[in-house]
Amino acid sequence: MNLKKVVIIFSLIFSSFQVIYADYSSREDVGDFIKYMSKKHDFEASYLESIFANALLQERVIRIMDRQPEGTMTWSRYKEIMVTESRIAGGKEFISSHKEDLKRAESIYGVPAEIIASIIGIETRYGRIKGNIRVIDSLSTLAFDYPRRSKFFKIQLEEFLLLSKEEQFNPEEIKGSIAGAMGYGQFMPDSYRDYAVDFDQDGVRDILNNPVDAIGSVANFLNKKGKWKPNTPIAIKAKVINQNESLKSSFKPYMTTIELGKLGLEASETVPGNLKFVPISLELGEGYEYWLGFDNYNSLSRYNRSKLYVMAVYELSNVLSQYL
Repeated sequence: MNLKKVVIIFSLIFSSFQVIYADYSSREDVGDFIKYMSKKHDFEASYLESIFANALLQERVIRIMDRQPEGTMTWSRYKEIMVTESRIAGGKEFISSHKEDLKRAESIYGVPAEIIASIIGIETRYGRIKGNIRVIDSLSTLAFDYPRRSKFFKIQLEEFLLLSKEEQFNPEEIKGSIAGAMGYGQFMPDSYRDYAVDFDQDGVRDILNNPVDAIGSVANFLNKKGKWKPNTPIAIKAKVINQNESLKSSFKPYMTTIELGKLGLEASETVPGNLKFVPISLELGEGYEYWLGFDNYNSLSRYNRSKLYVMAVYELSNVLSQYL
């Protein structure tokens, strides 16, 4: 190998090293964050400095965050990926193993067992794929090198460090998704702190490795943050009766059946109790599919603000309900 090639190879390696193994603790913005955490939450500055010195800038996190499938796929393609025979089979197995816990969560929190199972299935394939990126790396990258959402992720970084102290985690060992979501139900750090429950009553709120705690925690999240309304629908199909106006993008219901005709839509069945709903348009390969989403559609959106995600959870739950 000639000298020129050696120089090029080492230059590429050094460049990659500089980008990926950046020392966050030496940065002014990170220093300000450390001072804030020390003053507000009594963290030892030296402890945080050691953590951020070892935190890795993850370029792939930024790349993937800018290419989320919910923002680029059609409904038909998204559904094809999310509601699969293998995921349904996994759901059947998960329900068989945890039916009693799922039913208990439903009775306590009012959230249907099939919805709880569906979320865990969509999020992590029932705990099989929980993420392989260190949470400290993903959150540091997004807090300090992703300006578009840095405010949100600085809050999550703060919550993660507090969570680690409270639950006695080693923050340098916990792994999760590219966004820092963790465990069976992919809770962000603030949701872990606020909504995780010790559902098997063993003294530990473990949604990272304990499916029973995860079941109760997903239900508690939807009950409290989502304000789930028991015995009310999530969505019903709508059909086109004439040319449609553009639909207002929303998750919170704002319309009644009296107004629906203005959009050129008609409910495929009677809307119970004249409930308010939000019209939903889902792009197919050709044309659109239309639905009406109710309060529980909005509740599910608190998990992920994507109509594709919500409808995938709904569709999978309809299939899983036969196993309960």
